[in-house]
Amino acid sequence: MEFNPIAYCCTVPFLLIGYMLVKQDQRHFICNLLAVSNLLLIGYSFFVMRQLLALYQLGERMGLPASAAYKNFDIVTIRLFLTVLLPFFFLLPKFRKQVWISWVMLFLLFWNNPLHTWNLSGVFTKVPVYLSLFFSGYALLWLLNQLPYQSRPQ
Repeated sequence: MEFNPIAYCCTVPFLLIGYMLVKQDQRHFICNLLAVSNLLLIGYSFFVMRQLLALYQLGERMGLPASAAYKNFDIVTIRLFLTVLLPFFFLLPKFRKQVWISWVMLFLLFWNNPLHTWNLSGVFTKVPVYLSLFFSGYALLWLLNQLPYQSRPQ
């Protein structure tokens, strides 16, 4: 799951530029791809929540006071909170279609994971795994009739 933000930051800018460049009636496929990319960030949110829980448990075992962590509420905490919370909005079909929230997520992920912190070791095994996850997510949304521009039965 640590590769999800890297893949998101590498693919979504091209999708967003393509969304702006193509005609209005041809944006449906790109919007569907954006919806799948955004939905895959939910796995990354669970990954980050698990890391934060493990960090909290480590602090408890080392005997650090838990109240000290709650006093430091700064921009980094807000940024991390938004990075974890915003992908869950993509579960709602209304937000899946919105392009502006993809811009917000892209900005947050680039801000949270700058280029010099990307772990690209084993990238040739991570890319096929991400692609299979992406295609599985697209197929799942298609089967559930949840893609933004998919005809829904009346």
